Amino acid sequence: MTNKTTNKSALIYAIQNLPDAPADIREKWEKMLANLEKKDAAPKQLTEQQKKNEVIKAAILDFLSANSETGYTVSDLIAQVPECNGDTTQHISALVRALDLDKKVMKYTEKRRTYVKIAE
Repeated sequence: MTNKTTNKSALIYAIQNLPDAPADIREKWEKMLANLEKKDAAPKQLTEQQKKNEVIKAAILDFLSANSETGYTVSDLIAQVPECNGDTTQHISALVRALDLDKKVMKYTEKRRTYVKIAE
């Protein structure tokens, strides 16, 4: 993995290692660094699509919790979970994959079909 230089680290390096830079340039660097730190400190908000995805993921988890005795394919989830209606299998598969990575659901394959059930 390469060590990537960010604007913030470049500014810190310049301020620390170039003491003979003109005062107005050093002042500009310090203002830029302060703005970057203020931007980093701002709380991150979810986009509208991310909010919708969270609602769909919660609905999938609720459905799988209520019906934990069997596994469901993504197509089954689209058909049976109202929040998934109208979504593509690719979109729901991506959400299920995210839930699987978070260890909230368990995926298994049976006769070349992938099923999902609530994690135990």
